[in-house]
Amino acid sequence: MKSNTPLDYAVFHLSPKRSRCELFVSSAGNTEKLASGLVKPFVSHLKVAEQQLALAVQSIKLEVERRKNAESWFTKGTLERFVRFVSTPEILELVNTFDAEMSQLEAARRIYSQVGAEEPWERGGRVKGESEE
Repeated sequence: MKSNTPLDYAVFHLSPKRSRCELFVSSAGNTEKLASGLVKPFVSHLKVAEQQLALAVQSIKLEVERRKNAESWFTKGTLERFVRFVSTPEILELVNTFDAEMSQLEAARRIYSQVGAEEPWERGGRVKGESEE
């Protein structure tokens, strides 16, 4: 399949743990494997893929509605460039940093939600009107 070949769809087949994937492209009944690797770099740049991943699917399908200019940009070459972009060390580092920050924020949220559920005296505070002795 040539780089300028218009695609019918592209699909990410996910590993059972959904941390790795294989990217396949398809046009006119021909399917080729384009790439494989970690899911996060791909998903972090594709909102529709992120939405599908949240649904616990085993594959993520990308396709465009047939409009007059869809064939000009949804090509094998477009996805090849996208794969190169998300595979650069800078992007991979950015995705890893983002993921680590999100994990820290989620942990902090869990801690604060637990503290907020405690009664004031359980976290060393005083009840309103209580005097210090």
